[in-house]
Amino acid sequence: MYHYGKIIFASLVWVMFARVAVGAEWKVAGALDQGVEYDDNIALRPDATPTFGYLLKPRFSADWNTNNIGLGLTGGGDIRRYDDEQWNCDNFSLGANQHYLMKTQNFSVAGGYSQSCSYSQQTSDTGILVPGNQSENYNLAPNWNWQFAPLDKLSLSPTYAQTSYSANGSSNELGSGANFRSNDTYSLNLTETHDWDRRLSSNHSLFFSRSEFSNAGSASSQNMYGFQLGGQYAISRAWSINAGAGGRWVQQPSSINNTLASNSSDSPIFTNVANLGLNYKGQNMDYGFNFSRTVNPSAYGQLLENNSVNMNYSYQISRELAFNFDASLQKNQSIGQSQTQAAQNRTYYSASSGLVWKFSKDWNVSAKYLYRRQEYPDVQGGQAINSLAGAQESNAFMLHLNYNWDGLRVSR
Repeated sequence: MYHYGKIIFASLVWVMFARVAVGAEWKVAGALDQGVEYDDNIALRPDATPTFGYLLKPRFSADWNTNNIGLGLTGGGDIRRYDDEQWNCDNFSLGANQHYLMKTQNFSVAGGYSQSCSYSQQTSDTGILVPGNQSENYNLAPNWNWQFAPLDKLSLSPTYAQTSYSANGSSNELGSGANFRSNDTYSLNLTETHDWDRRLSSNHSLFFSRSEFSNAGSASSQNMYGFQLGGQYAISRAWSINAGAGGRWVQQPSSINNTLASNSSDSPIFTNVANLGLNYKGQNMDYGFNFSRTVNPSAYGQLLENNSVNMNYSYQISRELAFNFDASLQKNQSIGQSQTQAAQNRTYYSASSGLVWKFSKDWNVSAKYLYRRQEYPDVQGGQAINSLAGAQESNAFMLHLNYNWDGLRVSR
């Protein structure tokens, strides 16, 4: 009987895979980018040190799709070698995704693992660029969508993300008593979307997250919950706009045993979140303007309010030549203003412009100039609070050669 059971089970598995294999498509693709870069202040420090380096960035992707099932795998590397060896860096990432489609529901899950030099990650987080320090990142994001009415959809999205560091930052740089802290973040987002017509849709969502921070000396946690309302509107074939606004209640950090940190209140602090985007996509020109205010975990060991404004512009001069311009402004601010927290407030600017020449189907060469500026507060209560206080600037020049392989595509 057991033998017959195995035969029946194997037959069912074979029938299932034979059915989903009908109409299946495989695709494999890849790319290789290599270049040289010069930066006159890679660390954005008062004692600027010029660096010259070589970069190698391989990438690949593999996808398998049927009418209702899809599987994907992506991977990439970022190898950097500089004349100042302390900035040498080996980054790599690996990601996977899967989706399953039904008539009124679909389920997907995406996950990834990566290792990177913390200085490349901290450019957008704390601005504290420490050489010889690796960050390790895990993430998992399942998602369930239910089309419960012709014009209405419900989405449930739990996520998990973990970031850890091989070493701590300098307390003198980060402010009194602070250093890099690993974090584990669990979040849950429930969203309802309504399509009013082909051009206009609206959404509203509820959100909760818990972040746990730790290093060799301490551990703490911080909870956040809130709501957001938003919508998207296609103004024309070329123009579109999206906007959203809401609120977040952020609890002050507490130790893992649920005791409040010193000088903390048990009353949550309210902060607002918002986003606004305006985009244009024409035949030869693309333009985008985006503003966002979010609250995210940071290597400081607490949640930060992040305000950012981004603008991008690209123009296709000819079939082979294109011009690109990007600019951004980012302000990171602690939620609650102790002296240590005030040392963590930061303003970061960046702007770049460049040309891309596609001289064959798979090959292109690009040249780019990048300007960066970072500002920390000078004093708090009449005392210097940060060794990186003031404004630091950087100028970088880049020349890259890129190969894009369209890959192989097999259908059956």
